[in-house]
Amino acid sequence: MTTLTFQNTTLSVINKNNHTFLTASDLGTALEYADPTKAIVKIYDRNADEFTAEMTALIELQTAGGKQQVRVFSLRGAHLIAMFARTKVAKDFRKWVLDILDREISQNEQQNQPLVKPEVRYPASFTGAEIYSLVWLLISHRNMNDLLGELEQPLAAIGSNFHPAVYSHHREYKRLIDENLPILKRLIEPFKESNPIEFERIKSRLKLN
Repeated sequence: MTTLTFQNTTLSVINKNNHTFLTASDLGTALEYADPTKAIVKIYDRNADEFTAEMTALIELQTAGGKQQVRVFSLRGAHLIAMFARTKVAKDFRKWVLDILDREISQNEQQNQPLVKPEVRYPASFTGAEIYSLVWLLISHRNMNDLLGELEQPLAAIGSNFHPAVYSHHREYKRLIDENLPILKRLIEPFKESNPIEFERIKSRLKLN
């Protein structure tokens, strides 16, 4: 079985749909809880609504007590657990698990690249008003996400239970915004000739180069 090592703790890798999952027991041990499984399950139960189906699952594994249902967490799920953890190593674990996640994403992209077929392109047309609506939707989304970023440190300072979710959402939503900016840039390109002043104004609001 493939393993990962965090500091002095060895974690068994559970391969689920070509993604790395870690057991609650190993996760709790790495985070230095006295009762590893109980501690992680308790964190999960308190914050279950923050986890998607891709971040955690119950699977049947062979244990010392025979086959049992065991809760496992993806690397993103493990990172979110560590956000709620209050142990001394939690911060180091978060950095470590994100490094592993980046490596896994890179490997999966390389493996899947030869199998990628040209993406189907659909013809579509938009009115100027519709393009404006999409632009302002993204601008308002970015403004709300910037607010999440500004709230992150104050929430952490007071030990708020909202801090882990704000931290996670701020980074995930920023990634989505950055991925969609090129699409908006293509949509507003016609304004460059028809309304250059408005084009520059929108570019500035979208923070496009």
